[in-house]
Amino acid sequence: MSNTGQHEEGQNARELSKSKNRRHLLDSAADAIFKHGFRGATIAAIQKISGLSRGMINLHFKTKENLLLAVAEDLSNSYSERWNKIARNPDLSARDKLMGIIKVDLSPDILNERDVAIWFAFRSEACSNPDYHKFIDSRDASFHNTIVEICQSLIDEGTYPNGDAHLAADAFIALFEGMWTDFHLHSEEFDRCRAERVCLYIANSLFPDHFDL
Repeated sequence: MSNTGQHEEGQNARELSKSKNRRHLLDSAADAIFKHGFRGATIAAIQKISGLSRGMINLHFKTKENLLLAVAEDLSNSYSERWNKIARNPDLSARDKLMGIIKVDLSPDILNERDVAIWFAFRSEACSNPDYHKFIDSRDASFHNTIVEICQSLIDEGTYPNGDAHLAADAFIALFEGMWTDFHLHSEEFDRCRAERVCLYIANSLFPDHFDL
């Protein structure tokens, strides 16, 4: 193998190792928030969970504050990727998109004790640190606009003379927020099937031509 090839292979290995360490630190910091609360997610706690040195944290994120901000962004991106995959699928009808988003919002991949606890931990800090706000905002413009577009498509397709896409979107988002809060407070008693039925009940009330109970 040429020196150039060896150099590129070594560089790729280093980049892969760097990427893995960064991912590991993000997961470890998230675990620290879940296990110890936001204030308890200290450098020492993150080090203990990750098994990595403080120098590694400094290398990737410079400060603990940057690391925690990256955790908030990572959770937000993970959530956005899931609902966007449904909302941007050209093969799905408006009804299927709304139903798909409801199912994603209630799925264990999204609605689980660890991630929801972390979401609420960041929300409790948003007033003192506005940098977190854009990642945990219940009025996220992209998500809201997407739900409005879906609701407007349903109104255009059906016979809903008094339909209001913006009010309908606000209703669904408030419903999702309520479900997350209920899960956060009562995760052991939370019934996903019943939660989905509640969402379907509201969908049927707003768009009876598209949703059956």
